[in-house]
Amino acid sequence: MGTIVDKNDKLPLPGVAVRVKGTSLGAVTDQSGRYRIDNIGSDSVVISVSYIGYVGEEYPVSMNRLKSAILNISLTPGLVVGQEIVVVGEQLKGQAKAINQQIKSDNITNVIAADQIGKFPDDNAGDALKRIPGISVFNDQGEARFIHIRGTEPRFNSVMINGERIPSAEAETRTVQLDLVPADMLQTIEVNKTLTPDMDADAIGGSVNLITMAPSERRISITAGGGANLIEGSGGPRSKFSGVYGNRFMDGKLGVVVAGSYEDNHFGSDDIEAEWKRSGTTGQINLDSQQVRTYDIERLRKSLSTTLDYRFNENHTLKFSGISNWRNDWEQRYRTTYTSLLDDDNNYLDKGEIRMQNKGGTDKDARLEEQRMMSYSLGGEHHFGKLEVDWQAAYSKASQEKPNERYIDIREKKQPFTVDVSDPGKPLVIMDASSGIASGGDWKLKSLTEEHEYTEDIDKAFGLDFKYDLADRLKLKAGGKIRYKKKMSDNDYYEYTPVDEDAFMNEVYNHLYSPSKKHYLPGDQYVVGSYVDPAFLGNLDLNNAALFDKATALAELAGNYTAKEDVKAAYGMMTWDATDKLRLIGGVRMEHTSNQYDAFVYDADADTLTPVHGAREDYTNVLPHLSLRYKLDSFTNVRLAYTHSLARPNYFDLAPYRQILADDEEIYVGNPSLKATLSKNFDIMIDRYLGSVSLVSIGYFHKSISDFIVTQKSTDPVTSYELYQPVNGGDGSINGLEASAQFQLPFLKGLGLYLNYTYTGSKIKHFNIEGRDGDDLPLPGSPKHTFNTSVSYETGPLGLRLSGNYHSDFIDSEEGAIGENAWEDRYYDSSFTLDFNGTYRFSKQAQMFFEISNLTNQPMRFYQGEKKYVAQEEWYDRRFMLGLKMDF
Repeated sequence: MGTIVDKNDKLPLPGVAVRVKGTSLGAVTDQSGRYRIDNIGSDSVVISVSYIGYVGEEYPVSMNRLKSAILNISLTPGLVVGQEIVVVGEQLKGQAKAINQQIKSDNITNVIAADQIGKFPDDNAGDALKRIPGISVFNDQGEARFIHIRGTEPRFNSVMINGERIPSAEAETRTVQLDLVPADMLQTIEVNKTLTPDMDADAIGGSVNLITMAPSERRISITAGGGANLIEGSGGPRSKFSGVYGNRFMDGKLGVVVAGSYEDNHFGSDDIEAEWKRSGTTGQINLDSQQVRTYDIERLRKSLSTTLDYRFNENHTLKFSGISNWRNDWEQRYRTTYTSLLDDDNNYLDKGEIRMQNKGGTDKDARLEEQRMMSYSLGGEHHFGKLEVDWQAAYSKASQEKPNERYIDIREKKQPFTVDVSDPGKPLVIMDASSGIASGGDWKLKSLTEEHEYTEDIDKAFGLDFKYDLADRLKLKAGGKIRYKKKMSDNDYYEYTPVDEDAFMNEVYNHLYSPSKKHYLPGDQYVVGSYVDPAFLGNLDLNNAALFDKATALAELAGNYTAKEDVKAAYGMMTWDATDKLRLIGGVRMEHTSNQYDAFVYDADADTLTPVHGAREDYTNVLPHLSLRYKLDSFTNVRLAYTHSLARPNYFDLAPYRQILADDEEIYVGNPSLKATLSKNFDIMIDRYLGSVSLVSIGYFHKSISDFIVTQKSTDPVTSYELYQPVNGGDGSINGLEASAQFQLPFLKGLGLYLNYTYTGSKIKHFNIEGRDGDDLPLPGSPKHTFNTSVSYETGPLGLRLSGNYHSDFIDSEEGAIGENAWEDRYYDSSFTLDFNGTYRFSKQAQMFFEISNLTNQPMRFYQGEKKYVAQEEWYDRRFMLGLKMDF
């Protein structure tokens, strides 16, 4: 047993092949660079070590009287060409680590190593993931937040930290916010596209494992950078600081690594939104409403992690890992809404309504959104001859709090207007009052509200695994896991009416603010007018009964709920090396799920809120697994897998609630009868190593999905409001092709190319939506084409990289995206982004870096029904950063 590290930077090397020469015995190093080979019968052996991108070595070892020995190894980066060793550059080291882990894996996996993460301008884990084949991202304010894997919506994918599921800070979903985790806090990112029986089964698309830094020899690293976001008005400075300290103490028994990250970012966006209405009789398409928005945001992201391991002896080790992430967003939103444009026959009226709304708060005169995520685990590895026992206890918590979130909406009715829809991608409404709130008009207060929101999601888990070497080529593994989860959403919502509205409006006229800018990114034809000053909104003494009447909005409180879910799992599996080339894995996993919900039903007629208690629901899933890995030759692997997996419904979807939003004319209803979505998966992947740290992969995947969930949009027969309810929409299938290549171009030394492309064809079958059962629709969240490319150049101390990311359009996976007819369907439009970054190394200790993101100034765009009818178009502009990194 022992540890293998990089000779230069002393960092652990995962995925190293360690063999006892002349035998079938061997091992592969884990994320800590550790390996262990048991049952060696000889007193002296030769250990051979091989690792792509590093010089292989052989080491003679003599056993002690207990037939054991410790061999720690430092490998030199380089390639043997003839009689010479060619030095491997910094960019290729990261590529080498990823390739080694990928080709040694038993399942179909893609890996990003820390060295690679640092070579892309990626602020968070989601930005880093978009470089992987088959992955597209859903952005929020220009940063990757949610991921789609192989044409599946975010709910179909799981996110783990160090192998443990992490909860979601979002109030209504299970989907994890990847922009909570800074990319520079991670050692490795694994994307497992096929599961094995010892892995949690709730990952139809795939599971993402974010692995924090492991203890190694002495390491100190400090990074500092600064830059700017270039969007006019909303943009501002960026600053980023991070550091790592690691070492081993007590003669190597105790390993410690501590890492921290701090980033302060001032940015924003310009956004237009539109809703279209088509006449049921004439087919005429007209603009129903339009919004013009601008956002000013400060985002503060902090993270702190630590990992400890203590090796009592060669047979017993304890490990602790913990990470805490904080993200604070201070947001000011200014929104102009043009509404009441059409009559019941879909004809334009002579006059409409304009609304000027602020979103703000009391902290920095902005709405504060605090998101937290923490994950802590304690585990042990214990060897008793041929038996290994591993255990891990974990506690994870995610929360979101929005204290004192305030909205003020000022409107003026009966406004003459003109509409220009000659280009439905850039619709334009102009009213006399488009320049905003001003004295002398007929402006009235529509609403003044304050909300206090708190969401909490807690996971407690314990897992126990047993591994037994039945023979040199046959290994058995069995175990189980218990996970207890509790999620709650607790909001208070108040509506305020000024005691003297005329006096209040006079104060409004004296406290106006215009965020207007010279160049509004969606187009200079759009008017960003005058709004209530955010400082005035933040300083209002709303709880002063002499100034405001206060009322609780019971309809909004119907969104509160508590959910409890217990998952008990057991599995058994066998790994059989049938020959030196063929490895077979077979097994089965069983998961029993039990959940219970408390929610509220709002009665609009009586204006009452009634608590409801959902009945306990239990179900069991049996999930078989069969896979193989076959070595065609020393450089080519073939992997096949047949697996079953699942995706549980969102918590809030299962709650028996009823929520009526009269202002929006919308009703939301839960569905306790929802079934979990199941999938039967078949995968084949061929990897070929080409030498010079190069790899080509091609594969096919098929998913047969049953009981997928969509939010059905219909019309409530009593109120005529839009009614939204999650339902099991039917069945579906996904067929896909995936290809990737990474290699060095031979005609120019130092020039590298990374390419990957995924084709996904999805189809809904047995569509259980009234009026849509005959429609030929793809699954929501499933882009047909995904493409990533990166061109790198490294010569001496200079490294440069140009990276592109593309996905085609797809039906949005958010609620209500599938309408009553095809015209109402909402699509996430195609997107192409381009980033450029580079490094210059002054010495082994110091290097400078730069990053330029979103060179193409790509907006996030949605459309309704047809591509030309814009639903939303949000622009962010470019951003850059320049910094220095020191390693000691």
